[in-house]
Amino acid sequence: MSPRPRRALRLPLETDRLRLRELTTADEADFVALYGDGRITRHLLYGPADAEGARQQLGRALRHQRAERRDSWELGVELAASGRLVGACDLTLHAKDEAEIGYLLAHGSWGRGYGTEIAVALAQAAFGQLGVERVLSTVEIHNNRSLRVLDKAGLRWEGTLRRYARARRRWWDVHLYTVTREDWLTARS
Repeated sequence: MSPRPRRALRLPLETDRLRLRELTTADEADFVALYGDGRITRHLLYGPADAEGARQQLGRALRHQRAERRDSWELGVELAASGRLVGACDLTLHAKDEAEIGYLLAHGSWGRGYGTEIAVALAQAAFGQLGVERVLSTVEIHNNRSLRVLDKAGLRWEGTLRRYARARRRWWDVHLYTVTREDWLTARS
């Protein structure tokens, strides 16, 4: 069996207002604050439960950044104008032709359109740089803000997955949102 072809993202990914970039050790305080805010994490199936968990997750992300072959990228989201970290996002290859995207934002950054910018940038990178045919995102069924973000970004509801995962001592139902390369390109032309 031949090895997987190497795929890489050219980073940072930039939007008009944001820079999606590799995390650094200097992000620790902001990263811990993001994951320590219950308003942010209440809809996350997985993720740190406390400050120490956030530090460990950051450490794993930093180690993973050094891997020769990667199938996932956990990135910091910073404001381009100030360099201030306001969130985190991820892009994960599930198969040679499919990628999943996700994001979270500091509470003070909600309602400004940043989520949509992140989702569009990640989908564009998945289709353009990684060459996937389909992008997906799963969203906890009560996370109405993220459902609107994905819709604005061009992903469409495909179905509801009941009992999708058991995490944080309960079963989670999620909505599955997807967009194909063809639909993405058509919508942008």
